[in-house]
Amino acid sequence: MKAAVYRGKGLLSVEDVPRPDPPVEDEVQVRVTRAAVCGTDSAEWDHGPLLTIPPVILGHEFTGIVDSIGPSVTGFSPGDRVVAGAGVSCGECEWCSSGRTNLCSSYQTLGLQIDGGLADYVNAPASTLMLVPDDVSDDEAALAQPQSVAMHAVRRSGVASEEMCVVLGAGGIGAFIISAARARGVGQLIALDIDAERLETAARLGASKTVDVSGVDLVEPILT
Repeated sequence: MKAAVYRGKGLLSVEDVPRPDPPVEDEVQVRVTRAAVCGTDSAEWDHGPLLTIPPVILGHEFTGIVDSIGPSVTGFSPGDRVVAGAGVSCGECEWCSSGRTNLCSSYQTLGLQIDGGLADYVNAPASTLMLVPDDVSDDEAALAQPQSVAMHAVRRSGVASEEMCVVLGAGGIGAFIISAARARGVGQLIALDIDAERLETAARLGASKTVDVSGVDLVEPILT
């Protein structure tokens, strides 16, 4: 199969690699239909290895179709459309037991420490997957992972509709945060950035005010 294999700073190539072994236990083998490139991936290309353990197939934002399932998998069947959350936790340590799987003592991420979704096929734990509704396209589903990061951030912030929300930086995750905050009903939604195109995107996504903060004090545009 074809896969984007990362081997170190500036070393990324599409290669012919073996297809993953048949899934075992709680694994699901997914035929990838769409995959996105995250800022983390580009950082690994420019400055890595930072989080990755090369050689590794990149890609932690992907969607696809279930090809086969391990013997202990329930809730998924071949042919199902799924999207990956990418974070792999043990499910047994103190942090996992308290619901803080992101702090798992053996936490790993598909596409960083484990082969990911920039490939024809990928094996993923069933616990990292969700079914994709029929009315969600592959292009939309491939962005579910970063969108969920933004939704989690907005939810944890506790921002209410009558409060002001300021987003510092309207890049990938910042743009998703603006979208999530608008969906939450936040009225005063201010986006700050130094890039005109990002600010235009922020406005389209629902920012009530956008400010180019190149060379200016950040406080003034918020209070005026």
